[in-house]
Amino acid sequence: MNVKGTKKKNQAVTANIFGQQELLKKAEVFRESLTASTWHELETNGKFDKNKKLSFISDDMLILGCDVGSEIHYMRAIDTRGRELSKSAFPFDNDSEGFQSAKEWAVKIAAEHNKSQIVLGLEPTGKFHSNIPTEIIKRALKPIINNYDYVLIDCPPNMGLITLNGLRISDAYIIPAIPDVLSTYGIPQIVNRVSEFSENIGEDIDCLGIVATKVRGQSSLHSRTIDVLKREKDAHFFSTIFYENNQMGEAAECIEVNTLRQKWGYQGQFDRFDSFVMEIMEMTEG
Repeated sequence: MNVKGTKKKNQAVTANIFGQQELLKKAEVFRESLTASTWHELETNGKFDKNKKLSFISDDMLILGCDVGSEIHYMRAIDTRGRELSKSAFPFDNDSEGFQSAKEWAVKIAAEHNKSQIVLGLEPTGKFHSNIPTEIIKRALKPIINNYDYVLIDCPPNMGLITLNGLRISDAYIIPAIPDVLSTYGIPQIVNRVSEFSENIGEDIDCLGIVATKVRGQSSLHSRTIDVLKREKDAHFFSTIFYENNQMGEAAECIEVNTLRQKWGYQGQFDRFDSFVMEIMEMTEG
C-alpha cells in the first residue's frame, strides 16, 4: 500500500475542495454586488469625451462578447488586453433559464480572474437586407461628416448589420487580408456581396483593393498568395505590405505616446502607413 502517495492525493483533493469553496464564496459576493447600467446611463451630460472613455477602461473588467442568434446565443469572455479567459464559446438558449445560466457562467469567470466589473457587448448574427437598420451610423454622423476629409470605419469580418452600416455611409472600402488560403478564399464573395448591397441602396461603393497584413517575410505560402492576389481581377492589390510585428499588435493598447513612430515601432511601420495613405489618396483624389 502506497501510504505516502495516498496521503498526497488526499491533500490535493482537500486543497481542491477548499479552492472550490473559496471560489464559490467570491462568486456569491460578486453576484450580490452586481448592478446593471446601460451606456446611456453611464454617460456624463449625454457625452463621453475621449479621456473619460479611456479612464473608464480598467484591468478589473471582464469583457463579454455575445453573438445574438434567433434561438441560441454564444458568449465569450476576454480581458481588457484581448486575452481570452473562456476556453470556448458558451451557448445559451433564448429564454430566462438560458440568460440565467449565462450570468452564472460570467460570474464564475469573473471570480476566477479577480474581476469586479462585467461589460457586455452584443452583435446580431445572420443576414440583414432591410435598408432601415443600416441607416444608424449614417444618421449619427450626418451632422458632422462634412467636417472631415476622410472618415475611416473599422468593420468586423462579416456582412452583418454593423458592417452594412459602415458600408451604407462609405464611398469605398478596403479589404485587409492575411495572405493565406483560408483568409483570402472569401474575397470574391465579399466583393459580390458588397456590389449587391450597393445596387440595393442605389449608391456606388467602390472596392479600393486588398491590403496584405500580418505578413511573415519568411513564409513561402504568404509570398505565393501575394503573387496570386496581384494577378487576380477581383480587386486591386495595394503595393504597401504590413508585416507581422509585436508593436503593431500592441498599438491598440491605451498607452500614452509622443509620436506615431513610437506607437507603431521604429522598423519601418510608420513609413508603411504613410505609403499606404498616399496610395489611398492617389486613388480617391487622383
